[in-house]
Amino acid sequence: MDRKLAAILSTDVAGFSRLTAIDEESTVRALNLCHSRIAELVREHGGRIFGSAGDGLVAEFPSAVQAVRCAVEIQRRVLSLSEDLPLDRRLEFRIGVNLGDVVVSGDDLLGDGVNIAARLQEMAAPSGICISGSVREHLDGKVPFTLTSLGDRALKNIPRPISAFRVDWRQETPEGRDAGSGPSLATRFGRDQPSIVIMPFDNLSGQSDGYFVDGVVEEITAALSRVRDFFVIARQSAFTYKGRFVDVRDVGRELGVTYVVEGTVRRGGDRLRISVQLVDAEMRTQLWSERYEGATHDIFEFQDRIAAQVAGAIHPAIRSAEIEVSKRKPPSSLRAYDLVMRAYPHLWGHNKDAVRRAIPLLEDAIAIDSAYGRAHAFLAWCHAQNLGYIWTEEPERDLERALRATEAAARSIDDDPAALTAVGGALSHCGDQERASAYLERALALDPNNAWAWARFGWVASYKGEPDRAKERFERAMTLSPADPLAFNMRMGFALALALAGSLSEAVSIAREVVNKHPEVTWPYRMMTAWSSMAGDQDTARWAAKKLLAAEPDFTIQRYLTRPVFRAVPKWADQMAEGLRKAGLPEH
Repeated sequence: MDRKLAAILSTDVAGFSRLTAIDEESTVRALNLCHSRIAELVREHGGRIFGSAGDGLVAEFPSAVQAVRCAVEIQRRVLSLSEDLPLDRRLEFRIGVNLGDVVVSGDDLLGDGVNIAARLQEMAAPSGICISGSVREHLDGKVPFTLTSLGDRALKNIPRPISAFRVDWRQETPEGRDAGSGPSLATRFGRDQPSIVIMPFDNLSGQSDGYFVDGVVEEITAALSRVRDFFVIARQSAFTYKGRFVDVRDVGRELGVTYVVEGTVRRGGDRLRISVQLVDAEMRTQLWSERYEGATHDIFEFQDRIAAQVAGAIHPAIRSAEIEVSKRKPPSSLRAYDLVMRAYPHLWGHNKDAVRRAIPLLEDAIAIDSAYGRAHAFLAWCHAQNLGYIWTEEPERDLERALRATEAAARSIDDDPAALTAVGGALSHCGDQERASAYLERALALDPNNAWAWARFGWVASYKGEPDRAKERFERAMTLSPADPLAFNMRMGFALALALAGSLSEAVSIAREVVNKHPEVTWPYRMMTAWSSMAGDQDTARWAAKKLLAAEPDFTIQRYLTRPVFRAVPKWADQMAEGLRKAGLPEH
């Protein structure tokens, strides 16, 4: 029996069964085109394909470096081939690479060396690359990509834990530098980033619903994989637990995850009921739960909607849990990630005191890690809020600081939807709606279920005088994350869109609801005063004006009109100013 050492590359397509169910012929044509390009790239990098099955290919290379370089080129080429397709129709490949001893059987290769590559491929996110520790040892200084440790992982049918790493191929480091050294968003998240697994849901109906139950889990996994705030275990790894009763603590230890998503599906006539919960794997405590119902006549639309809503709700739930963990840590052990988590609750435009508390935490994070793009992005967002909400006595200074932080962030946030959204929101407050749109569109391309990005995109539409488009975006945001800490901001954005469209009384009603529920948020009184006055309701306008001056005694109409967001809508600014005057607010 001949044996040899080889670098094995294994690929498959994420969500292939869903894509073929939607359009089998087009999907197969696209797969054949991708496989043809992959075969070319494998040959160019000195490798050969020795196995294929369905949507997957397996190739061998004489070196680990060649295999990883080829894997990156495959992802880049496949991405370019599908750029013109809708996001939900693109073929996203997952790749695993292992260096190990294999058994030679004719033209075929067998053994653990091949099996580990396949298991690593299952761990990879859509459009992701996962490599073993044996591959990682050969890459220092030879590839310009950040390598993120995923820890030791227990792989199915592999008797020992395997050290795994993620190749952050979209984020290059300078050529020749150790790809695993130096602080970066990716490496930091490899250490600190929480991880999550979506377990197979329990089917409480008949066997005929099994395909739907598995499809829901696959869609939720794909939706959450687009979020860069946590690492999502591949569906194949999660499905090794299907049909077994397991303790979430055991799942957490075996897969190395912090959080577990569980669920049940039950059919009643033509209705489906899905219950989902998020559990802390170590503490076994439930952090969030929700129930969804829908008709079965459009099964795929229902799957997509549930996946989007679950992803939108789980994101802030995990963020809240991570904030609580960071609060419990002693100051001496805080890292840049922890400091950003501590700043999170103060970022959302409640009042100037909240932002004042966030800024030093973010500055401390940057002092620890000057390349932390997300910290720079949130710092830009804080200074821009000071400018946009008129919380600053020095607007030119805060404008300069916001733009400087934006430029510092832009170099390292290409794959971080939250940071892209923060920069987009900052630019919007600074009056640059076109650049803001570019950042927000990029954030939503990466994570279509990002409620905050949809909300900021709604504000951009309002600031461009497009109320109908704004309403659609705010409705999307509120549907994705109805219990979001930012829900009050989404509601006020929707109210502004209504006011711009002429529904002033309805807008005033929403503003009143917001200030009653959130007394610490005072800036809605400005809008409520103007809208009531414009609608002819002077009693409400004077009441809101009185509340506004009690909270902001230095408020003047002249200062209010200096907000950069009014640049694109001068007529609306004039109408707002006139409403404020009629309510008796001071001009200077």
